[in-house]
Amino acid sequence: MSESQKFGGPWTVQKLSAVENYLNSYTTALKNTPLKLCYIDAFSGAGYVTLKSGETIDGSAIRALRYPFDRYYFFEQDSECLNALREKIRMDFDDKKDKIELVQGDCNELLKNIDQASWFNKNWRGVIFLDPFAMDLSWSCLESISRTKAFDVWYLFPFSAVNRNLTTSGKILPANEAKLTKIFGSSDWKTIIYKESPQLTYLDEPNLAKASVEGLKQYILGRLQETFYGAVAPNPALLRNKMNSSLFLLCFAASNPNEQAKALALKLAKHILEKVSD
Repeated sequence: MSESQKFGGPWTVQKLSAVENYLNSYTTALKNTPLKLCYIDAFSGAGYVTLKSGETIDGSAIRALRYPFDRYYFFEQDSECLNALREKIRMDFDDKKDKIELVQGDCNELLKNIDQASWFNKNWRGVIFLDPFAMDLSWSCLESISRTKAFDVWYLFPFSAVNRNLTTSGKILPANEAKLTKIFGSSDWKTIIYKESPQLTYLDEPNLAKASVEGLKQYILGRLQETFYGAVAPNPALLRNKMNSSLFLLCFAASNPNEQAKALALKLAKHILEKVSD
Protein backbone atom coordinates (compact mmCIF):
# COMPACT_ATOMS: atom_id res chain seq x y z
CA MET A 1 0.00 0.00 0.00
CA SER A 2 1.41 3.36 -0.97
CA GLU A 3 1.92 6.39 1.20
CA SER A 4 -0.99 8.24 -0.40
CA GLN A 5 -3.37 5.44 0.53
CA LYS A 6 -2.58 5.57 4.23
CA PHE A 7 -4.33 7.66 6.81
CA GLY A 8 -1.40 8.99 8.79
CA GLY A 9 -1.27 10.31 12.30
CA PRO A 10 1.14 12.42 14.36
CA TRP A 11 3.90 9.88 13.68
CA THR A 12 3.61 10.66 9.95
CA VAL A 13 4.43 14.30 10.56
CA GLN A 14 7.24 13.31 12.93
CA LYS A 15 9.02 11.06 10.45
CA LEU A 16 8.61 13.44 7.49
CA SER A 17 9.80 16.41 9.52
CA ALA A 18 12.82 14.49 10.81
CA VAL A 19 13.93 13.41 7.33
CA GLU A 20 13.33 16.86 5.85
CA ASN A 21 15.30 18.52 8.65
CA TYR A 22 18.18 16.19 7.87
CA LEU A 23 18.03 16.91 4.14
CA ASN A 24 18.15 20.62 4.91
CA SER A 25 21.22 20.27 7.15
CA TYR A 26 22.87 17.74 4.84
CA THR A 27 22.65 19.80 1.66
CA THR A 28 23.70 22.95 3.52
CA ALA A 29 26.77 21.22 4.97
CA LEU A 30 27.88 19.89 1.56
CA LYS A 31 26.94 22.79 -0.70
CA ASN A 32 30.51 24.12 -1.07
CA THR A 33 32.13 20.76 -1.72
CA PRO A 34 32.92 19.09 -5.07
CA LEU A 35 30.63 16.18 -4.18
CA LYS A 36 27.59 15.23 -6.25
CA LEU A 37 24.47 14.60 -4.17
CA CYS A 38 21.81 11.94 -4.69
CA TYR A 39 18.50 11.31 -2.96
CA ILE A 40 16.70 7.95 -3.16
CA ASP A 41 13.17 7.39 -1.93
CA ALA A 42 12.53 3.65 -1.98
CA PHE A 43 8.80 3.90 -1.24
CA SER A 44 7.91 7.27 -2.74
CA GLY A 45 4.12 6.94 -2.99
CA ALA A 46 2.07 9.56 -4.82
CA GLY A 47 3.82 12.55 -3.28
CA TYR A 48 1.23 13.34 -0.63
CA VAL A 49 -0.19 11.88 2.57
CA THR A 50 -3.73 12.18 3.89
CA LEU A 51 -3.91 12.41 7.66
CA LYS A 52 -6.80 11.14 9.77
CA SER A 53 -7.79 14.75 10.33
CA GLY A 54 -8.44 15.01 6.59
CA GLU A 55 -5.45 17.29 6.04
CA THR A 56 -3.26 16.49 3.05
CA ILE A 57 0.46 17.13 3.38
CA ASP A 58 3.47 16.69 1.11
CA GLY A 59 5.12 13.29 1.22
CA SER A 60 8.84 12.57 1.43
CA ALA A 61 9.48 12.71 -2.33
CA ILE A 62 8.06 16.21 -2.73
CA ARG A 63 9.85 17.44 0.38
CA ALA A 64 13.17 16.12 -0.95
CA LEU A 65 12.72 18.04 -4.19
CA ARG A 66 12.93 21.29 -2.24
CA TYR A 67 16.63 20.61 -1.63
CA PRO A 68 19.52 20.84 -4.10
CA PHE A 69 20.40 17.27 -5.01
CA ASP A 70 22.00 16.47 -8.34
CA ARG A 71 19.97 13.28 -8.82
CA TYR A 72 16.66 12.05 -7.43
CA TYR A 73 15.44 8.45 -7.70
CA PHE A 74 11.87 7.67 -6.73
CA PHE A 75 10.88 4.00 -6.48
CA GLU A 76 7.25 2.94 -6.27
CA GLN A 77 5.57 -0.38 -7.03
CA ASP A 78 2.06 1.00 -7.56
CA SER A 79 1.70 2.44 -11.07
CA GLU A 80 -1.22 4.69 -10.13
CA CYS A 81 0.76 6.30 -7.33
CA LEU A 82 3.82 6.66 -9.51
CA ASN A 83 1.77 8.42 -12.18
CA ALA A 84 0.30 10.76 -9.57
CA LEU A 85 3.81 11.60 -8.38
CA ARG A 86 4.94 12.14 -11.96
CA GLU A 87 2.11 14.61 -12.54
CA LYS A 88 2.83 16.50 -9.33
CA ILE A 89 6.48 16.78 -10.32
CA ARG A 90 5.49 18.02 -13.78
CA MET A 91 3.30 20.71 -12.23
CA ASP A 92 5.62 21.87 -9.45
CA PHE A 93 9.19 20.80 -10.28
CA ASP A 94 9.40 20.74 -14.06
CA ASP A 95 12.69 22.64 -13.87
CA LYS A 96 14.22 19.57 -12.19
CA LYS A 97 12.87 16.96 -14.60
CA ASP A 98 16.31 16.15 -16.03
CA LYS A 99 17.56 15.26 -12.56
CA ILE A 100 14.67 12.96 -11.66
CA GLU A 101 14.15 9.29 -12.40
CA LEU A 102 10.90 7.55 -11.46
CA VAL A 103 11.13 3.78 -11.35
CA GLN A 104 8.31 1.30 -10.96
CA GLY A 105 9.32 -1.82 -9.10
CA ASP A 106 10.04 -3.64 -5.87
CA CYS A 107 12.70 -1.79 -3.92
CA ASN A 108 14.21 -5.10 -2.78
CA GLU A 109 15.10 -5.75 -6.41
CA LEU A 110 16.05 -2.15 -7.14
CA LEU A 111 18.37 -1.79 -4.16
CA LYS A 112 20.01 -5.21 -4.07
CA ASN A 113 22.75 -4.19 -6.53
CA ILE A 114 23.15 -0.57 -5.46
CA ASP A 115 26.65 -1.38 -4.21
CA GLN A 116 27.73 -2.39 -7.72
CA ALA A 117 28.03 1.27 -8.81
CA SER A 118 31.17 3.21 -7.83
CA TRP A 119 29.29 5.87 -5.88
CA PHE A 120 32.04 6.66 -3.40
CA ASN A 121 34.94 6.71 -5.84
CA LYS A 122 32.99 8.91 -8.27
CA ASN A 123 32.35 11.49 -5.54
CA TRP A 124 28.67 10.73 -5.11
CA ARG A 125 27.13 11.06 -1.67
CA GLY A 126 23.49 10.82 -0.74
CA VAL A 127 20.55 10.04 1.48
CA ILE A 128 18.15 7.12 1.22
CA PHE A 129 14.75 7.07 2.91
CA LEU A 130 13.26 3.64 3.58
CA ASP A 131 9.61 3.76 4.63
CA PRO A 132 8.28 0.30 3.78
CA PHE A 133 4.72 -0.94 4.05
CA ALA A 134 4.50 -3.57 6.79
CA MET A 135 7.41 -6.05 6.59
CA ASP A 136 8.25 -5.63 2.90
CA LEU A 137 11.92 -4.65 3.20
CA SER A 138 14.66 -7.26 3.23
CA TRP A 139 17.66 -6.56 5.47
CA SER A 140 19.89 -7.43 2.54
CA CYS A 141 19.00 -3.99 1.09
CA LEU A 142 20.62 -2.35 4.11
CA GLU A 143 23.71 -4.50 3.65
CA SER A 144 23.97 -3.40 0.01
CA ILE A 145 23.55 0.26 0.99
CA SER A 146 26.25 -0.07 3.63
CA ARG A 147 28.70 -1.39 1.05
CA THR A 148 28.26 1.73 -1.13
CA LYS A 149 30.09 3.82 1.53
CA ALA A 150 28.22 6.77 0.05
CA PHE A 151 24.71 6.90 1.51
CA ASP A 152 23.16 7.92 4.79
CA VAL A 153 19.97 6.02 5.60
CA TRP A 154 16.77 6.90 7.39
CA TYR A 155 14.83 3.70 8.05
CA LEU A 156 11.32 3.64 9.45
CA PHE A 157 11.38 0.15 10.90
CA PRO A 158 7.87 -1.42 11.14
CA PHE A 159 8.12 -2.05 14.88
CA SER A 160 4.46 -2.87 15.52
CA ALA A 161 4.12 -5.25 12.56
CA VAL A 162 7.23 -7.15 13.62
CA ASN A 163 6.23 -7.25 17.28
CA ARG A 164 2.84 -8.72 16.35
CA ASN A 165 4.60 -11.57 14.58
CA LEU A 166 6.78 -12.23 17.61
CA THR A 167 4.23 -14.16 19.63
CA THR A 168 4.42 -14.18 23.41
CA SER A 169 4.67 -17.97 23.45
CA GLY A 170 7.47 -18.07 20.89
CA LYS A 171 5.47 -20.49 18.77
CA ILE A 172 5.64 -18.96 15.29
CA LEU A 173 4.48 -20.42 12.00
CA PRO A 174 7.35 -21.33 9.63
CA ALA A 175 6.20 -18.76 7.04
CA ASN A 176 6.26 -16.00 9.67
CA GLU A 177 9.64 -17.18 10.92
CA ALA A 178 10.97 -16.72 7.38
CA LYS A 179 9.52 -13.20 7.20
CA LEU A 180 11.15 -12.27 10.51
CA THR A 181 14.52 -13.65 9.43
CA LYS A 182 14.26 -11.69 6.17
CA ILE A 183 13.49 -8.39 7.88
CA PHE A 184 16.13 -8.89 10.60
CA GLY A 185 18.72 -10.26 8.20
CA SER A 186 19.63 -12.98 10.67
CA SER A 187 18.05 -15.96 12.41
CA ASP A 188 19.71 -15.14 15.73
CA TRP A 189 16.53 -13.33 16.81
CA LYS A 190 15.23 -16.74 17.84
CA THR A 191 17.74 -16.95 20.69
CA ILE A 192 18.16 -13.24 21.46
CA ILE A 193 14.55 -12.03 21.48
CA TYR A 194 13.43 -15.26 23.16
CA LYS A 195 15.15 -16.59 26.27
CA GLU A 196 14.32 -19.81 28.02
CA SER A 197 12.58 -19.20 31.32
CA PRO A 198 13.51 -21.34 34.37
CA GLN A 199 9.79 -22.00 34.83
CA LEU A 200 8.42 -24.98 32.92
CA THR A 201 4.93 -25.21 31.50
CA TYR A 202 2.42 -27.59 33.03
CA LEU A 203 3.52 -30.10 30.40
CA ASP A 204 7.16 -29.75 31.53
CA GLU A 205 8.03 -28.11 28.23
CA PRO A 206 10.55 -25.22 27.98
CA ASN A 207 8.90 -21.86 28.64
CA LEU A 208 10.19 -19.02 26.46
CA ALA A 209 10.24 -15.42 27.68
CA LYS A 210 9.93 -12.75 24.98
CA ALA A 211 12.05 -9.61 25.12
CA SER A 212 10.42 -6.34 26.16
CA VAL A 213 9.78 -3.42 23.81
CA GLU A 214 13.14 -2.00 24.90
CA GLY A 215 14.79 -5.37 24.29
CA LEU A 216 13.42 -5.54 20.75
CA LYS A 217 14.52 -1.95 20.14
CA GLN A 218 18.05 -2.77 21.29
CA TYR A 219 18.17 -5.86 19.07
CA ILE A 220 17.26 -3.80 15.99
CA LEU A 221 19.82 -1.16 16.95
CA GLY A 222 22.44 -3.88 17.36
CA ARG A 223 21.68 -5.31 13.91
CA LEU A 224 22.14 -1.84 12.39
CA GLN A 225 25.44 -1.40 14.23
CA GLU A 226 26.69 -4.70 12.84
CA THR A 227 25.64 -3.78 9.31
CA PHE A 228 26.95 -0.20 9.36
CA TYR A 229 30.03 -0.88 11.49
CA GLY A 230 28.79 1.18 14.41
CA ALA A 231 27.91 4.30 12.41
CA VAL A 232 24.38 4.38 13.79
CA ALA A 233 22.55 7.04 15.79
CA PRO A 234 22.27 5.59 19.32
CA ASN A 235 18.84 7.11 19.95
CA PRO A 236 16.33 5.76 17.41
CA ALA A 237 12.90 7.24 18.03
CA LEU A 238 9.90 5.09 18.85
CA LEU A 239 6.93 6.69 17.15
CA ARG A 240 3.67 6.01 18.99
CA ASN A 241 -0.05 6.43 18.43
CA LYS A 242 -2.43 8.30 20.75
CA MET A 243 -2.80 5.13 22.84
CA ASN A 244 0.99 5.23 23.39
CA SER A 245 1.49 1.98 21.47
CA SER A 246 4.81 1.67 19.65
CA LEU A 247 4.23 1.79 15.89
CA PHE A 248 7.57 2.49 14.20
CA LEU A 249 11.22 2.86 15.07
CA LEU A 250 12.88 5.73 13.20
CA CYS A 251 16.54 4.83 12.75
CA PHE A 252 19.58 6.48 11.18
CA ALA A 253 22.80 4.94 9.86
CA ALA A 254 25.73 6.24 7.81
CA SER A 255 27.82 4.18 5.39
CA ASN A 256 30.62 6.70 4.78
CA PRO A 257 33.90 5.38 6.31
CA ASN A 258 35.41 8.86 6.57
CA GLU A 259 35.55 9.63 10.30
CA GLN A 260 34.84 13.34 9.91
CA ALA A 261 31.86 12.77 7.60
CA LYS A 262 30.54 10.02 9.83
CA ALA A 263 30.82 12.14 12.97
CA LEU A 264 28.98 15.04 11.36
CA ALA A 265 26.18 12.82 10.04
CA LEU A 266 25.67 11.16 13.41
CA LYS A 267 25.73 14.48 15.24
CA LEU A 268 23.01 15.90 12.99
CA ALA A 269 20.87 12.76 13.12
CA LYS A 270 21.20 12.37 16.89
CA HIS A 271 20.08 15.96 17.42
CA ILE A 272 17.07 15.49 15.11
CA LEU A 273 16.07 12.22 16.81
CA GLU A 274 16.29 13.88 20.23
CA LYS A 275 13.70 16.41 19.05
CA VAL A 276 11.45 13.60 17.75
CA SER A 277 11.58 11.89 21.14
CA ASP A 278 10.77 15.04 23.12
